[in-house]
Amino acid sequence: MIDDRKLLIITNNDVTEQFFQGKVKLEMVSTHRDVLVRVRDHIYAGGWKLITHPMASSIKPNQTPFRSIILIQSNEDCTEDILMIEEALESFDKFDTEKKPTDWYRETTDPDFKKIDFYMIEDALPHLCR
Repeated sequence: MIDDRKLLIITNNDVTEQFFQGKVKLEMVSTHRDVLVRVRDHIYAGGWKLITHPMASSIKPNQTPFRSIILIQSNEDCTEDILMIEEALESFDKFDTEKKPTDWYRETTDPDFKKIDFYMIEDALPHLCR
Protein backbone atom coordinates (compact mmCIF):
# COMPACT_ATOMS: atom_id res chain seq x y z
CA MET A 1 0.00 0.00 0.00
CA ILE A 2 1.23 3.48 -0.88
CA ASP A 3 0.73 6.44 1.40
CA ASP A 4 -1.16 8.99 -0.72
CA ARG A 5 0.60 11.78 1.23
CA LYS A 6 3.79 10.79 -0.61
CA LEU A 7 2.20 11.14 -4.05
CA LEU A 8 2.42 14.09 -6.40
CA ILE A 9 0.33 14.63 -9.52
CA ILE A 10 1.76 16.94 -12.13
CA THR A 11 -0.87 17.96 -14.65
CA ASN A 12 -2.02 20.53 -17.16
CA ASN A 13 -5.58 19.21 -17.02
CA ASP A 14 -8.01 21.39 -15.07
CA VAL A 15 -10.44 18.46 -14.68
CA THR A 16 -7.75 16.45 -12.89
CA GLU A 17 -6.75 19.50 -10.85
CA GLN A 18 -10.31 20.19 -9.70
CA PHE A 19 -10.98 16.59 -8.70
CA PHE A 20 -7.73 15.89 -6.83
CA GLN A 21 -7.06 19.30 -5.30
CA GLY A 22 -6.90 18.92 -1.53
CA LYS A 23 -6.79 15.11 -1.78
CA VAL A 24 -3.30 14.62 -3.21
CA LYS A 25 -0.35 16.98 -3.60
CA LEU A 26 -0.73 18.52 -7.04
CA GLU A 27 1.18 20.85 -9.35
CA MET A 28 -0.55 22.55 -12.25
CA VAL A 29 1.45 23.60 -15.33
CA SER A 30 0.46 25.07 -18.70
CA THR A 31 1.22 22.51 -21.40
CA HIS A 32 1.73 18.80 -22.03
CA ARG A 33 5.44 19.45 -22.56
CA ASP A 34 5.57 21.44 -19.30
CA VAL A 35 4.25 18.35 -17.49
CA LEU A 36 7.07 16.24 -18.91
CA VAL A 37 9.69 18.87 -18.09
CA ARG A 38 8.43 19.34 -14.52
CA VAL A 39 8.40 15.58 -13.96
CA ARG A 40 11.95 15.34 -15.36
CA ASP A 41 13.09 18.15 -13.08
CA HIS A 42 11.63 16.43 -10.00
CA ILE A 43 13.30 13.14 -10.89
CA TYR A 44 16.67 14.81 -11.53
CA ALA A 45 16.43 16.73 -8.27
CA GLY A 46 16.07 13.41 -6.48
CA GLY A 47 13.56 12.00 -4.07
CA TRP A 48 10.86 11.32 -6.70
CA LYS A 49 10.03 8.24 -8.76
CA LEU A 50 7.53 7.67 -11.56
CA ILE A 51 4.36 5.81 -10.69
CA THR A 52 2.53 6.26 -14.00
CA HIS A 53 4.17 6.08 -17.40
CA PRO A 54 4.74 9.48 -19.05
CA MET A 55 3.53 8.15 -22.41
CA ALA A 56 0.53 6.17 -21.15
CA SER A 57 -2.16 5.46 -23.75
CA SER A 58 -1.88 4.98 -27.47
CA ILE A 59 -2.62 8.63 -28.20
CA LYS A 60 0.31 10.44 -29.80
CA PRO A 61 1.59 13.44 -27.82
CA ASN A 62 0.63 15.85 -30.60
CA GLN A 63 -2.94 14.55 -30.59
CA THR A 64 -3.73 15.32 -26.98
CA PRO A 65 -2.68 18.47 -25.23
CA PHE A 66 -3.35 16.98 -21.77
CA ARG A 67 -1.20 14.82 -19.54
CA SER A 68 -1.16 13.96 -15.87
CA ILE A 69 1.64 11.97 -14.27
CA ILE A 70 1.90 10.56 -10.76
CA LEU A 71 5.19 10.58 -8.85
CA ILE A 72 6.01 9.19 -5.42
CA GLN A 73 8.58 10.31 -2.88
CA SER A 74 11.35 7.74 -2.99
CA ASN A 75 15.06 7.40 -2.39
CA GLU A 76 15.33 4.44 -4.75
CA ASP A 77 17.54 4.47 -7.82
CA CYS A 78 15.62 6.18 -10.60
CA THR A 79 17.91 5.56 -13.58
CA GLU A 80 15.07 3.83 -15.46
CA ASP A 81 12.76 6.76 -14.73
CA ILE A 82 15.32 9.22 -16.07
CA LEU A 83 15.59 7.24 -19.30
CA MET A 84 11.80 6.94 -19.55
CA ILE A 85 11.10 10.66 -19.08
CA GLU A 86 13.89 11.65 -21.48
CA GLU A 87 12.44 9.28 -24.11
CA ALA A 88 9.00 10.78 -23.50
CA LEU A 89 10.38 14.29 -24.09
CA GLU A 90 12.15 13.16 -27.27
CA SER A 91 8.96 11.56 -28.53
CA PHE A 92 6.92 14.63 -27.66
CA ASP A 93 9.34 16.91 -29.50
CA LYS A 94 9.38 14.61 -32.53
CA PHE A 95 5.60 14.56 -32.83
CA ASP A 96 5.24 18.22 -31.91
CA THR A 97 6.79 19.21 -35.24
CA GLU A 98 4.00 17.46 -37.11
CA LYS A 99 0.86 19.21 -38.32
CA LYS A 100 -0.99 20.96 -35.50
CA PRO A 101 -4.71 20.38 -34.93
CA THR A 102 -7.03 23.18 -36.01
CA ASP A 103 -8.81 25.37 -33.47
CA TRP A 104 -12.10 23.70 -34.42
CA TYR A 105 -10.62 20.27 -33.74
CA ARG A 106 -9.26 21.40 -30.38
CA GLU A 107 -12.60 22.92 -29.34
CA THR A 108 -14.47 19.75 -30.17
CA THR A 109 -11.96 17.23 -28.79
CA ASP A 110 -10.32 18.90 -25.78
CA PRO A 111 -13.13 17.97 -23.36
CA ASP A 112 -12.82 14.32 -24.39
CA PHE A 113 -9.04 14.29 -24.09
CA LYS A 114 -9.32 15.87 -20.64
CA LYS A 115 -11.69 13.08 -19.59
CA ILE A 116 -9.39 10.36 -20.95
CA ASP A 117 -6.41 11.79 -19.09
CA PHE A 118 -8.45 12.21 -15.90
CA TYR A 119 -9.89 8.69 -16.02
CA MET A 120 -6.43 7.17 -16.41
CA ILE A 121 -5.20 8.92 -13.26
CA GLU A 122 -8.44 8.38 -11.35
CA ASP A 123 -8.25 4.67 -12.16
CA ALA A 124 -4.59 4.35 -11.13
CA LEU A 125 -4.86 5.89 -7.65
CA PRO A 126 -7.16 3.34 -5.97
CA HIS A 127 -4.81 0.56 -7.08
CA LEU A 128 -1.89 2.42 -5.52
CA CYS A 129 -3.50 3.49 -2.24
CA ARG A 130 -5.16 0.32 -0.98
